[in-house]
Amino acid sequence: MSVPAWAWVTFAAFVLAMLALDLFVLHRRAHEVSLKEAGIWSAVWVAAGLGFAGLLWAWRGGDAAQDYRAAQHGGGIS
Repeated sequence: MSVPAWAWVTFAAFVLAMLALDLFVLHRRAHEVSLKEAGIWSAVWVAAGLGFAGLLWAWRGGDAAQDYRAAQHGGGIS
């Protein structure tokens, strides 16, 4: 499956933006992370991954979304 260059650029920009948000905006003060906070952040990042799978499904169809989900769980893309 060929992916257009604009899709790779958009994806890379999104990943970098999320990394910058996580490192420089949301965690500016050092503190001990509670179990509740860790659970909330885990849910946020899982939801982001599922949202990306939904975008893949809408844009490229079920096969692409299924490949992405399988790769997330160590199934790899063959």
